[in-house]
Amino acid sequence: MTPAPQHRFLLLDGMRGVAALGVLAFHVTVSATSDFQQLASFYLFVDFFFVLSGFVLWPSMPQHGKQLGRTSGIFILKRVFRFWPLAITSLIVALIAIDWERNVLVAKDNFNAPYGSLAGLPADERVHILVIAFLLLQVLLASAIAINVPLWSLSAEWIANVIYAPLTAVKWGMGIILAVIAGYVMLWYGLTSDASFIEYSGPIRGFEAVGRAFLGFGLGLLLRKYLTQLSRFRNWWMLVISVGLVVSLFFIEDAWHWDSYRYNITYFAAPIFALLILQLTKFEVTPGTRKAKVLSIMGAYSFGVYVFHQPLIQWTNIVLGTPSGAYPPGKWVYFFLVESVSITIVSILFTLIARTLVEAPLQRMGKKLIQKASSKLSA
Repeated sequence: MTPAPQHRFLLLDGMRGVAALGVLAFHVTVSATSDFQQLASFYLFVDFFFVLSGFVLWPSMPQHGKQLGRTSGIFILKRVFRFWPLAITSLIVALIAIDWERNVLVAKDNFNAPYGSLAGLPADERVHILVIAFLLLQVLLASAIAINVPLWSLSAEWIANVIYAPLTAVKWGMGIILAVIAGYVMLWYGLTSDASFIEYSGPIRGFEAVGRAFLGFGLGLLLRKYLTQLSRFRNWWMLVISVGLVVSLFFIEDAWHWDSYRYNITYFAAPIFALLILQLTKFEVTPGTRKAKVLSIMGAYSFGVYVFHQPLIQWTNIVLGTPSGAYPPGKWVYFFLVESVSITIVSILFTLIARTLVEAPLQRMGKKLIQKASSKLSA
């Protein structure tokens, strides 16, 4: 088999940034109103992230049975130093923001704890929640998710990374295919057995969350593994079809929004996003050009925008307030644009600070550990 190209797909970097802004738009919307459900359907961009992550990570996944344990360990170690620095920083930011919000509410004689607050819980329970949260195992505990909701997807993907690491070396992609099937089974079981939680918070914990990650991540891996063979299906007609299908996802979810089966859309969101990603790989962007730089910046800051935006949205809504009463279109559009742009800018600033003070030192340490592990592997 001819190996898939190893270069960076700059257009997909830009799409990662678009998806992060889509999730931000979703949280701005659902945090302030029950209207404008087309925007509320943007949570589906998380399934795009799962597929894209598998596609991007395939070249670094263990692909041979020789010394599989060590190669899997090196891959997992790399993921630790990719995930943890900004995720941990965003958790600390979220906890500080929640405490601030609680003080503001108490000052207004409002004694309802902000979402994600650990106030009033026994000390051992608080410790348990925090340990689960900082280990990125949020999908196992709803109260740990509540501290910084978007991290549920990092938690689910982290679990998928660990499980997939030894499976990618199985011949003909059979390990990946079986894991994708397992993802569908977990998603089905979660959607049918966790309905009360899902109705209120969405498919973001337990089997439904891990199932979405397994499904999307595995499809991304298969797409990259067989990209050379699948490239024959890249053409303008398929691009139009894939874009149409992606757009239809958001309108279908909007139409289903108040029905109990609304989240069944997650069964086919990942395959549709995989089709779109396949079509987008047809387009090359010349490195060094202005377009390439813009796309690279969008991709580079997408992760920071993703992990920091929700604590900032909640803080803004509680401390600064949201429009009261009905939402006339003009008032809503003004509020939405101002909050979305402001949160994006502040998230980028937080990312710059966190990268300098936290991520860079930790990744330097991680690089040394990975080099040591790699040298033992090649010895």
